[in-house]
Amino acid sequence: MNETKAQQIPNVSEMDEREAKLQLLNDINHLTFVTADMDRLISFYERVFEARTTVDLEEEGLRHVFIEVGPHTVLHPFQVPGVEPPGPQPMFGRGRLDHFALNAESEEAFQELHRRIAAEGALDSVVTDMGSMLIFSFLDPDEGRHEVVWRKPGVPVEAGLRQAEWSTVELP
Repeated sequence: MNETKAQQIPNVSEMDEREAKLQLLNDINHLTFVTADMDRLISFYERVFEARTTVDLEEEGLRHVFIEVGPHTVLHPFQVPGVEPPGPQPMFGRGRLDHFALNAESEEAFQELHRRIAAEGALDSVVTDMGSMLIFSFLDPDEGRHEVVWRKPGVPVEAGLRQAEWSTVELP
């Protein structure tokens, strides 16, 4: 091998160091699922989460939208004739995507979302303190069960991961 070619090929330790510094992803772009009533679903996320619909398309006999729920997160539901969401199902019986969890911006935002979801009659659980986060579940208009999470600043994610360490929390 000539000297020029050898200089262009990094050695394994240089590659490992460079790859260790490179963050490859920064969030989930979108989540796709089926809805029975697009307008009802859009209205729910706009009312409760102050989401905005950025795309609304009808093509090839189906309708799909982008509902922006955060700076990097989009819900991408489809309304497909003849395809209905499964309704309430037990955990791990809901299909390939069991549920998603939305991150609250702050503890105050978490409390406000809890209040709004309760006012909608869509609250589906108590608030649970899992050590590094607070979490509660809600039902969307198609009865899909999802979660809202607030990650506690400075608390390592592994704190409280065991269910035996969890506790129920009353919000103010």
